[in-house]
This record gives sequence, structure tokens and C-alpha cells, in this order.
Amino acid sequence: MGLRRDPRPFVVSAADGTRDRLAVEAELRRRRWRPALSPAETGMLVVCGEPGPALAEAIETVWRDMPEPRVRGLDGDRGGGRGRPPLELDAGMADRADDRDGLRLDVLRVPLGPVLPYWPAGLRVDLTLQGDVVQAAEVAVVDRADGTFWTEERRVAARFDGLSRFLRVAGWEAAAERAAVLRDEALDGAPTARFGPFVRKVRRSAVLRWMTRDVGGVRARVEQWLREIEGADGRPRPAALEALEALEALPALLEGAGLAEARLIVASLDPDLGAIDG
Repeated sequence: MGLRRDPRPFVVSAADGTRDRLAVEAELRRRRWRPALSPAETGMLVVCGEPGPALAEAIETVWRDMPEPRVRGLDGDRGGGRGRPPLELDAGMADRADDRDGLRLDVLRVPLGPVLPYWPAGLRVDLTLQGDVVQAAEVAVVDRADGTFWTEERRVAARFDGLSRFLRVAGWEAAAERAAVLRDEALDGAPTARFGPFVRKVRRSAVLRWMTRDVGGVRARVEQWLREIEGADGRPRPAALEALEALEALPALLEGAGLAEARLIVASLDPDLGAIDG
């Protein structure tokens, strides 16, 4: 028995795998293939970069979850970057605790990442949930790169990369694909004026405004990305400082959010962990 006629590769990126992830995303677009969102959907795993021990262990779990027959590619095979199903649940049995209304509800401890679709490579967030509401969150960096792919000269492309990830989490697939294409054009030196119509389209989206209303400052951060793409913000913060601030802010931003809102919050922060030394 061979692989499916229309493969849906399950693509996992290490923190140092950005360049290869972009190549794989471009190749998937060329072949009109969609990436898999869970190990059960495919028998093709593509790993980009050189994962550290913790990420490598998570990738092995993904590999074991895949149905046979299965094949595995590495960055030398033009590997790329996506990851696990929408929730990576290795949580234990639920406890009980009082919720904010004084009711006794099950408490579930759920890790998000480090291998998760549309998720920053190397990030793990451990949530304490009651129902689908986050009661507490702990943040850890389990994989690091030796330097960042997203240099200051690639700032606009980096914003498009984060915007593409965010729009996928928001469910706006067509706009997410367009953002990925414009990201690649920005890397090739396309002029800023080329991006204006797309920026205006995202900014005018009533559905996106509704989804992000009162959700952990998401709307303001996305607007900041759009301004940087337009060139309206001439003094962006250094990537390392931005990433550190994102990691420090995450627990407080996630507390009280619903699970779907938590995904939007993380996607709107999009910390560049490769920019952090140590």
C-alpha cells in the first residue's frame, strides 16, 4: 500500500528551521497541497532544522501517532514547519476547584506546543483550564536557534509571516495564504506600495474586528504589524526585546481567556525566540 494520492505533509519546524519552513510552504503552494493538522491525517512527516532534545521528543510522539505506511523527511529534503493537532493533550486526570462564580468545576492541565499548527517554534504554554477558560498559564522555551532568521532588514517579511500564522488561527485561510505570498515577495525586495491593498483589506475586516474585540490586546498588536508593513512605524523595537516582552506578558494575557482566544493571543504575539540569547 502506498501513500495517499494527495499527500498532506505534517510539517514541523525547529527554532532554527525558518528558512527551510518558508521553502516548504512555497513548495506546498506550488503543488497545491495542504499541510496536515494532525498526525492521524497523514503518513508524511517533514522536520525542518535541528530540534533540541525536548522538541525532538515531541516530534517522536508525533511520528508514533502517524498511521502506517509513513515516511519521514528532514531539512535536507526541503523540510518545513507546522506541527501537532490543535491540542497536544498529555494532560493527567482532572481535579476540581472553585471557578470564578463559586462553582466546582473540573480543572484540566493542558500543554500547548511545542509542536502545534500555526505556533511559534520552540514555545510551550502549560494551561490550567476550568471548562474552556484559562485559570493560569506557564510559559517555557524548549527549543532555541543560534540567532534569528528575521533580521531587521527582513522586518516587513517577518510581520507578514506572523500575520499569516495569525490569520490561519483566526480561520481566514485565503488571507493567510496571501500574507504568506506577500512575505516571500517582501523577502525578494518588493516595494512597500505593493502591500497596501492587502493591509487595507485586513484592517477593514469587520469579522476580524469582532473576533479580536477585548481579546488580550490582539487588535492593537495586529494593527502595529500592519503599520510596520506600511512603513508608518519607523522605530520598531529590537526583536530580542520584543520576544522577551511577549514571553513575560503571555501568562497575564492568557488568564481568563477562552481556549480559542488563547490561540489568537499567542498568534498575535508571535515571539521570535531565535532573537533571544541564552
